[in-house]
Amino acid sequence: KALKQLMASNHSHITDYGETRYLYCYTDCQDSATVTKTISSFYSGIAIGPSWDGGSTWNREHTWPNSKGDAAGNGENDIMMLRPTASSENSSRGNKAYGESTSYYNPNSVSNGAYDLRGDVARIFLYVYVRWGNTNRAWGTSGVMESVDVLLQWMEADPVDTWELGRNDSVESITGTRNVFVDYPEYAFLLFGEEIPADMTTPSGGASSSKCDHNNF
Repeated sequence: KALKQLMASNHSHITDYGETRYLYCYTDCQDSATVTKTISSFYSGIAIGPSWDGGSTWNREHTWPNSKGDAAGNGENDIMMLRPTASSENSSRGNKAYGESTSYYNPNSVSNGAYDLRGDVARIFLYVYVRWGNTNRAWGTSGVMESVDVLLQWMEADPVDTWELGRNDSVESITGTRNVFVDYPEYAFLLFGEEIPADMTTPSGGASSSKCDHNNF
């Protein structure tokens, strides 16, 4: 509740679905030095856009699927979780839950592991889970994430990188709010009553053994 209040209180502009098409050249820009500001497709990293072509070659991927969302609420149009993707990648994912078991969708599959997105999608999941209260359709094949165990494994296996931090800054400049789980991924473990890995690398440094009593955080 405290984290939800923090993110909600700073959320000064809630994006609508249409405007996101023209914001990705700032939030998901592959090369800001160029005039065209090419967009990076979320799952593969290939160059798309930046011009909108009606969804022919690229569109907007609901990392938390619409069909499992909050009934056409603001959460479905939040650019924090709405990512630009090549249309074929969006179709391939569909509304399958993220995970590693059969019938689940591994976000690394498109790039054959060249890009590790497991932590990215886990942190986006946590943002929507907390910020918009989408808890009813969270787990299992009918949900968005395979299990809490997979979520935390991905959080640890794929630490926050400079791309995520930069995107968090860019989204904040538009909406006023941040994904707290990018800044403090260690909170994910506290949220589900699990011990924070002592060797986990986080932007805050709050998970390091020198700064954290892992039994009494």
